[in-house]
Amino acid sequence: MVSAVTYEHLTRGARQFAWRGHDDASFPGLVWEASGRKSQPHVLCIHGLSGAAADFGPLARHLSAEGFTVWVINLRGQGNDPDPRRRGHFLDPQEWRADLAAFAREFLADHPFHLVGESMGSLVAVDAVTHGALHPRRLVLSVPVTETRRPVPLWAIAMLRQAGQWLPRCKFSPLRFVHGKTSLPRLTSNDAYMHYLKKIPHRVNGFTIDFLTRFHDLMEGAQQSAGRLEIPTLMLSAGRDVFIRPDQSRAFFNRISAPEKEYVFYPESHHLLWHDVDTDDVLARITRWITEARP
Repeated sequence: MVSAVTYEHLTRGARQFAWRGHDDASFPGLVWEASGRKSQPHVLCIHGLSGAAADFGPLARHLSAEGFTVWVINLRGQGNDPDPRRRGHFLDPQEWRADLAAFAREFLADHPFHLVGESMGSLVAVDAVTHGALHPRRLVLSVPVTETRRPVPLWAIAMLRQAGQWLPRCKFSPLRFVHGKTSLPRLTSNDAYMHYLKKIPHRVNGFTIDFLTRFHDLMEGAQQSAGRLEIPTLMLSAGRDVFIRPDQSRAFFNRISAPEKEYVFYPESHHLLWHDVDTDDVLARITRWITEARP
């Protein structure tokens, strides 16, 4: 029988902390302090759409054991935002940049650090780095969704922008664009984790039209910024990712201009790589990348 996955299980070893955004708004986060004798740079992690800091539990514990201090923040506008009015509505890359810069000033000013983004968090990471809000040594992009499997026609985007002006607070599920349903698609082969995902309190079930059109802009912005991404970048892709096709992921990787970059494809994995069948290899590759060791 598969053991149940709980929030307490995912976050074991972590300490809760509060951090302040650019406007002094307070947000929650989790930090896994470095263990062992080796002193390594810190790691900042950014979660994906409807995600949260707890999502990084397996990776954070692994890196902590390797001597890294791992910080994971909860983004403004997602399910752990203390202001419920922003949840599923707020998406502003400029404000996210300002928030991330404020976090770095408070917690990372005296430490070199690496940056890990997952899914939408990868897009936020690319945006923050290429606009100068964050200055990591090395970057990890896990399953960045830079376009959808079935691209939304431009005329439909234009209609959504117009509808957003008339219905600014009307919400619906973006999953209809993914597989035509509002139910959660298969994100991992781990049934216990899928059950957990369906029950999490921070899951955002509906997003405003304005959020969705801005998310489209965020995806396009990441593709445009790839040519300005010059720091060493590791990108991970999944063959069974429900959101983006492997050829689309590879095309984005090819746009990245960093002289030092690596692409790793996991054909049997789904979207949530460190919660799936290739977890051990994923953790090992990320660790090797940010310790600047070559195979």
